[in-house]
Amino acid sequence: MLRFALPPSLGTERLVEQTRLLRAALEDLLAEQVDVTVSQSYEALTRNLLSGAVDAAHAPPFVCAQVEPAGLVVAARAVRHGRASYGAAFVKRAGADVSLSRPKTLRAAWVDPRSVAGFLLPVSHLRTARRIEPDLHLASQTFYGSYPGALRALVDGKADIAAVHAQKGNPESIVEALETHLPGSSKLLEAIEVTAEVPGDGVVVGKSADAKAIKAVFLHLPKEALGRKLLAELFHAERFEACPPASYRALYAVAPKDL
Repeated sequence: MLRFALPPSLGTERLVEQTRLLRAALEDLLAEQVDVTVSQSYEALTRNLLSGAVDAAHAPPFVCAQVEPAGLVVAARAVRHGRASYGAAFVKRAGADVSLSRPKTLRAAWVDPRSVAGFLLPVSHLRTARRIEPDLHLASQTFYGSYPGALRALVDGKADIAAVHAQKGNPESIVEALETHLPGSSKLLEAIEVTAEVPGDGVVVGKSADAKAIKAVFLHLPKEALGRKLLAELFHAERFEACPPASYRALYAVAPKDL
């Protein structure tokens, strides 16, 4: 049985139907039994990939960067709006008097310490572009475990800023991210600024699984109705493309030293 894991970033309560559909698609295309689970955290996903507790996973960029040097293969990567990379958009409540130039007033709602767009890229941007040290200069920082959780905290007034994945120069990608993670929130939230981009999420395959076969499955998804449904509703991508080796090295620059 192939054990396939998904990250928790979409919020587990929204993934019940999608996991069932993904299992059906993978079993049909791979001709073997598949168990699909949702990881409790990015850390758990990384640990389970490295230990072999799961055979393959759809993984956020930093998880890809952590496991690739250990010999695991990033077989495919998601393509959105024609690009296999993304940045992070800082968002606030629409009309709120919030500015990154006043960091000591800001309560940040982050996703996870290993989330690239939900934490690592925004923090790197604050340090390099704004000369803000988040641990010293922000009023508070709280991890909510998923994009829906972080955005809900922002909408509810428990935070002043959050971040979602976005592409620079593409405002529609911000609206799409907000609606994906918290429907209706694009009317309640607005972007402040967008960071530089890094490689996007990928499909990681462990040493016990057939990377070539799994890559072929994900490249094939646009050719079938169920695959197109999964691309639209689960992966929120146009397609997957083959991923060149060592594509995620650039992410070490934004990784915190203690992870």
